[in-house]
Amino acid sequence: MSLVFLGIPYLETVLSIVYSDSVDILNDCQSVICQLQATDKTKALLEVIDTCSIFQTLPDVERFKRGVLRRERIQSTGIGHGVAIAHGKILGIDEVHIALGISSEGIEFGSDDGMPVHLLFVIASSPAIQLEYLRSLSAILRSVRSETMREHLLSLKDSQIDDHCHKFFTMMERQEFVWFGKN
Repeated sequence: MSLVFLGIPYLETVLSIVYSDSVDILNDCQSVICQLQATDKTKALLEVIDTCSIFQTLPDVERFKRGVLRRERIQSTGIGHGVAIAHGKILGIDEVHIALGISSEGIEFGSDDGMPVHLLFVIASSPAIQLEYLRSLSAILRSVRSETMREHLLSLKDSQIDDHCHKFFTMMERQEFVWFGKN
């Protein structure tokens, strides 16, 4: 089966040059990054959970889905600048699981700034690993606060992907969430 990442036919060549040996985006990151087709918030959340195989290892995926949707009904997780970080708790895991859905069209998410969401992160964690969850959340927030990073994530065909973007994909693939850039 041939993988077309983000629907860009020549992306494999660009990424093989840019990402060399650390992370093979086309193979390594397919479990944690997906191109969203859904344009509705609920469907987009479910699409990330169903498409990114990182969540298939959870003890109860359906319960996790319900938890994420319940949390989203309480208050939107759209944080502005086209980013949302949805999350849910699930017992029985000992590490944080994070995936990213990328929407070129954008999804109405009820963000305070009114902008549609293009970068939808979904986080699974357990109440027992709250500190790891907060560190992971912090790493993602610091990464996406950069307009350049957000632009790179939305336009991976750009041959000028910088070192911070490369490290971001490595962080996602390895599920090791630490801050690696400038403040």
